[in-house]
Amino acid sequence: MEAREDFGDYTQLDLGKALVRFRRTLQAAQRSSIDVKNSYDFYILAFKEFHKENLADAFLYYDRARYELTAAMNGSKLDLKGFKLQSIRTISFFFKLYGLYAVVYGILAALLFGFLIYRFSGLEMLDVPLWSSFFAGLGSSAQILSGVADDIRKEGMVIRYKRVWYMILPVLSLIFGYMAYLLFSSGMVAFNVNSQSQSFSTMFICFLTGFSTNWLIDQLSKLSKNI
Repeated sequence: MEAREDFGDYTQLDLGKALVRFRRTLQAAQRSSIDVKNSYDFYILAFKEFHKENLADAFLYYDRARYELTAAMNGSKLDLKGFKLQSIRTISFFFKLYGLYAVVYGILAALLFGFLIYRFSGLEMLDVPLWSSFFAGLGSSAQILSGVADDIRKEGMVIRYKRVWYMILPVLSLIFGYMAYLLFSSGMVAFNVNSQSQSFSTMFICFLTGFSTNWLIDQLSKLSKNI
């Protein structure tokens, strides 16, 4: 949530963006079974005043909506002899808001593919080393983590990498990495380097292919519509 408290710090554009982010915050809290009715009521009032261009009133309602959300969050914490502890609901809220499920999944996937590269790099399938797929999987794990970081940097919360679809990225990247190795080992794209450098270059290409999995999905989707 916003750290600024003075209306003078907000332009109309800033307040509009803040209201959009706050709506997503309320949605994350509601999905975590936190009672945000009071906060939502003030948010609606802020939204209406904003569209009437009554920015001062919109800010006041927005500020009150944040206050009510904070109160709802505190009310959802566990009270242990006067000490407020995070409850399952509040922990769930932070996981949803900041994409921590994606972070945990991305880290576990990176550790898994790192282990597979270390332990099974010598395995081949149809003369294609499986490390090509494993490096692509490592790249897709990096994509998930960087996507979460990018969302938080730009929006203050996660808006993309919090859905179930990101869980399929490492699986698809295995296929893309395999195909990338076939493409570059076939000589269709040649490196003017020695054998050892070419191996490292191919590993990097497989990693980069995995990192670009989301982009590749978009391009293949566009291609399929034109066929």
